[in-house]
Amino acid sequence: MKKQLKKVIKMMLPNFMVEYHERRKSKKINYYDSEDFIGYVYRKKHGLMRHADTIETLAIRGSNTDYGFYSPLIKNSYNLGLISSDLYFNYHLYHQIKKGLPKLKNVVYFYNVPANGMSLIRLKERYRLVIYKYFFNIDYQERGFIDQKQERRIFKKCSKYSQNIEKSYYGYERKTKYIVTPPDLRAQQLLRENTREPDQIEWLRKLIIEIASDNINLVVVLPPHLTAFQRNLPSAEILFKKLYDLLDEYPSVLLIDLYNSKLFTDDDMGDADHLNERGAIKITSEVQKVMSEKGYL
Repeated sequence: MKKQLKKVIKMMLPNFMVEYHERRKSKKINYYDSEDFIGYVYRKKHGLMRHADTIETLAIRGSNTDYGFYSPLIKNSYNLGLISSDLYFNYHLYHQIKKGLPKLKNVVYFYNVPANGMSLIRLKERYRLVIYKYFFNIDYQERGFIDQKQERRIFKKCSKYSQNIEKSYYGYERKTKYIVTPPDLRAQQLLRENTREPDQIEWLRKLIIEIASDNINLVVVLPPHLTAFQRNLPSAEILFKKLYDLLDEYPSVLLIDLYNSKLFTDDDMGDADHLNERGAIKITSEVQKVMSEKGYL
């Protein structure tokens, strides 16, 4: 009945009012305060706390880590990949939580196409940071982008959330939803972040220096992508030049570069730039193999 009433009202409105209404709808802010997303971050935080005394290998960074690091394969490992989190956030994440991980030996860090310049606080997804701030106490990179009233409302919602977490939960969750954006358009979107200035590389440098001073092994992973996606991008030498140049300065950092690897096919991808579970198992197996050969595991 409500849907029919909306249709009737829409038909009665002048065209310019309908167009205005549609524009308003398209500009609606996503606060990422659904129970699904709050629950996702809650599980990541509380799973980390539960296993803190035994974690030896910690995987961090954005959705490539979240989708791609299959923690059941590596003993005493934990997937703390958080969707859309950037280099700034992950430097501070490591800095915040390291003291609570007494057996930590390795940090696995997935790096992707947009990482060079992506600053989450400046993107439409910025309100994810409010939930991240609540659970991990990490302040925003820049002020003025988050409405304080909305922050208080979301914090209150987070404070009321509770969920039982299985003992077998180590941060990895099988994904059933993937990005449906066509590969060519997705490539354009991520290339924009890849080339954005000022870049965010300084935060990876800070992380490298701090991890080295903590006597922890850092493993940087470049995952594969969908063939049609890569065809719409410059070569890896151009895309990841800043990363390659930085790592040349720090030879102790282990780079596992699988961006153009023949080990993977499009059947391993859930979408243009995220692995499905089959791909996650394959890439984690390769990471495990290389880390074992280096004596890290």
